[in-house]
Amino acid sequence: MTDGSVARPRALVWAATVIVLQTSVELAYVAGRKELTPGLRISLMGVVALQLLFIHGAWRLSAGPVLGLLALEAMAVVAAVAGDGPVVIRGALAVAAVSVMVLLMVSIAAFPSPDLPKIT
Repeated sequence: MTDGSVARPRALVWAATVIVLQTSVELAYVAGRKELTPGLRISLMGVVALQLLFIHGAWRLSAGPVLGLLALEAMAVVAAVAGDGPVVIRGALAVAAVSVMVLLMVSIAAFPSPDLPKIT
């Protein structure tokens, strides 16, 4: 694990900022969708909130949570392209998701290599 004094790539800092803002807006949008049942709304908000958990892991320079973030952001792009709703909101979601994916891919080179066990 890394401590708090590790210099993080600027792209990771930007990705974390965008993810926190994006997740906050997504949570507010999903909470306001009255056409969804309460159970579905809460479940969807839980899945969206996973982004905050994953960015916390990526902030500690762990590559596993980055993979989770890339998967969630790819799903956000698909949802923005195939979903219904205002085009401005869907476009903003797609742009934010693609931006996060690019920023994460740029910053992944600064992550430490994993220590794999030797096969005997």
